[in-house]
Amino acid sequence: MEDDTAAGRPIPATELSAIEEDAEARAAAKAERRARLKAQLSSALSTFSMVALVAGSLVVGRVTHRWATTTPRFGAREIEVVGAQRTTRAAVLDAANIHDGRNVLSIDLRKSERGITELPWVARAQVSRRLPGHVRIEIEEREAVAIVSSGGQYLCASDGTIFKRIVDGDPADLPVITGIARELFARDPELAKEQLRDALALLSDLAGSSLGGRVRVDEVHHESTGDLSMTLAGRGTYVWLGRGPYRAKMARLSAILTELERNHLDAAEIHLESDRHPERAAVRLRVR
Repeated sequence: MEDDTAAGRPIPATELSAIEEDAEARAAAKAERRARLKAQLSSALSTFSMVALVAGSLVVGRVTHRWATTTPRFGAREIEVVGAQRTTRAAVLDAANIHDGRNVLSIDLRKSERGITELPWVARAQVSRRLPGHVRIEIEEREAVAIVSSGGQYLCASDGTIFKRIVDGDPADLPVITGIARELFARDPELAKEQLRDALALLSDLAGSSLGGRVRVDEVHHESTGDLSMTLAGRGTYVWLGRGPYRAKMARLSAILTELERNHLDAAEIHLESDRHPERAAVRLRVR
């Protein structure tokens, strides 16, 4: 068969249509590849721009942070210490690592607070700052309510916290709690704290009773049996209290002391609890 093209004869319409469709498909595929490549390039450029922007922001942020935390413009010029009675200002500032001129933005507030609360008298601390150069330190100190004598003498707060060994200048006119072995604090600290809280509960009940303004306590002793006794200040009267609760016993003791005073008598010992007769009290008078 002869080649119609070579012979110069026209191509049939059906063949011409197929050729045109094939050319159009190739052109469309080429355009699609070009568009996909352009989109990928655009995405890459966008990502690069974003990375460059973030990197630039980080650099600017680091430079800004370094300037803000080192500039003398934000140096501490006013440092308030509020609530310090037993703790010196110098001790507070040293524990907080805060001093005049230090950049206030360079202060780690939580770290400073932790440092201050390590001081024996300090129960809580809060450190705040205000630009350009103000620092405020608020502390809450513990209140010593008793002295614990156990291998040494230590101050004790109302919650049972033993917070420091007694030194010159510390309160010395507080009730002394005795009878709790030092070894117990190491061997069974929870039991030791429980015994200490019992003694503190007794002192609290006495202070809240009618005896609060009438008598003072020299010593509260935790007996080996778990009972409590106390020695009254001034008169030196020994009072056996037994086990708690103690509020009702304070009322009975108040009535006994009132009766003794009315009759001008002085008791050497008062036993508020008896194994045989819990409702009775025994009094041994002091011989004059």
